[in-house]
Amino acid sequence: MDVPPRNTSAAKCTIGKLRAWVICILAPEVTFVVAAFQLLDAKKLQKVCSKAQKARDAEISEPKTWLSQRSRPLEQVQNVDHLDLHQVHTEWTLPQCFCVVAGGLMLQTQDQWIYTIQPRDMKPLIQAGIVHCSDFRDQDIEDRTKADSFAKFFTVLQSTWFLCNIITRWACDLPVSPIELSTVAYVACGILIYGVWWYKPKDMGTSIAIHVRCNRDDLLIEVRNMIGNGWVHVRALVKEDNWMFVLWKNIRTPFLTRDVETLVEHYDTRDDDLNQTALETFIFDIVGSFTALLYCGIHVAASV
Repeated sequence: MDVPPRNTSAAKCTIGKLRAWVICILAPEVTFVVAAFQLLDAKKLQKVCSKAQKARDAEISEPKTWLSQRSRPLEQVQNVDHLDLHQVHTEWTLPQCFCVVAGGLMLQTQDQWIYTIQPRDMKPLIQAGIVHCSDFRDQDIEDRTKADSFAKFFTVLQSTWFLCNIITRWACDLPVSPIELSTVAYVACGILIYGVWWYKPKDMGTSIAIHVRCNRDDLLIEVRNMIGNGWVHVRALVKEDNWMFVLWKNIRTPFLTRDVETLVEHYDTRDDDLNQTALETFIFDIVGSFTALLYCGIHVAASV
């Protein structure tokens, strides 16, 4: 699941997880398509952010002065040339970009307004000097996730062992039950999903805040026009939705229709560097079709 917005009610979060669970059970290939889209978006975002970060840092003659101004309150800014500081990191990592794609990074102003950063916002925010890849680390993301690399590796190892067990029994003409053969379809899709979502933070409940040393109205006019009306106050009252109403609304909304609309909205960006090319779309369609045929084909074989 992506990181829910700050003003999301508990009912929407729980029903959203339930809906994702139902999709994974009935159509795991749809989950793989969504995961593959996010992986492609994270890789593109990584290239865009690293290029913009290098260009921004090249304009700054003294990294230590930049670090002092960013890490201290405005009234305490001073030169720190006498300190032995590490070189400022300028490369964005894939976990950081996955965190942005999942809605796990937000701006917070001094007057307690927050804004969830979208992938299309990263390049302008980096160019404006508001966001830097040194503001948060991969360890900060892992600290908020519910599963680390070891837990994911152990899960994939167990699934792979089951898959190898079934293949070996089938090759040796040993009996394999239809339920075991059907499980192979889920295992195959699960391994693929774990592979493309390896660096995505799992069940990250709250976003990482990038503190901006000014009020919301004092931001650069270009940044305010770009962000628009996506601000939410920290003390804003969360509207507790009725559980039955949220459940009924999700039941009435078709699963696949909402997923397609979410993907279209997610990739409707103003940055051409984040848009898919015709070749990438073709390759992605081939991979998605192969996964769907793999899942359905194994089920057909199990029923026969």
